[in-house]
Amino acid sequence: MEKQKTVSEIGAKIRQIRREQKISQETLAGLAGTGQRYISELERGKSTAHLGEMMKVLDALGAGLYVCSPQESAEWNR
Repeated sequence: MEKQKTVSEIGAKIRQIRREQKISQETLAGLAGTGQRYISELERGKSTAHLGEMMKVLDALGAGLYVCSPQESAEWNR
């Protein structure tokens, strides 16, 4: 599991997963109930991406978001 630290890194990971699944931005937008423009902005790391919409996109890809405590993060970084 890789750790993404910035919005740009999260967007790049979403793009990677989408491409691995051979899904177009338009198709992903339809699956997530959002617009293609949002997918494009999210993948480019636009910092105003709404978390709720991003969660829908991750769910449509079968992916998730993991939030950890400082202690868990320290253990993960060993």
